[in-house]
Amino acid sequence: MIEAITIGLIALPAGLVYASFAEWAIHHRLMHHPIFRFNHFFRGHAQVHHGRYQADSTYTAGGRPPSDVTFAWWAMPFPILLHVPPLTALAVWVSTPAAVGVFIAFALYQATYEYLHYCMHVPHGRWFERTGAFRWITTHHFQHHGKHDTNLNVILPIADYLLGTRQRPDQRALALSQG
Repeated sequence: MIEAITIGLIALPAGLVYASFAEWAIHHRLMHHPIFRFNHFFRGHAQVHHGRYQADSTYTAGGRPPSDVTFAWWAMPFPILLHVPPLTALAVWVSTPAAVGVFIAFALYQATYEYLHYCMHVPHGRWFERTGAFRWITTHHFQHHGKHDTNLNVILPIADYLLGTRQRPDQRALALSQG
């Protein structure tokens, strides 16, 4: 039992790195490009979300209702379910505790993504909104709203750095993204 827990805990950081690349791929491939007739995520994200929340004063909801900041409640499990086949393969070929650790990391990453993304567009003076880390990822994400093929990671931009899609903020972006 201790061995299984240890393996699961060791797999957590690997799961976070995996989640960064999965977020990048899902964001780039499903949310910014329609795939055949499956274009729900493209419409909801690229057209509606980016249409309402841009790299200017509309980046935050302000007095507007915070509509279309996040996907519908039923969409959150989709990215997790999309990764059941590779997680099953990991369980079969490596170990079940490793697959469980990666799954937990991925699920936590997805929940964190949804919540912090909402907080970026609908700020309310939450304590963490004043931290340097949150301000940094907000600026990172703000840049994405100005140039959609950059800064595709919202939470942990490992994939943005390694895949060359990280855009450094200019002074205008820094000023606007910080309120």
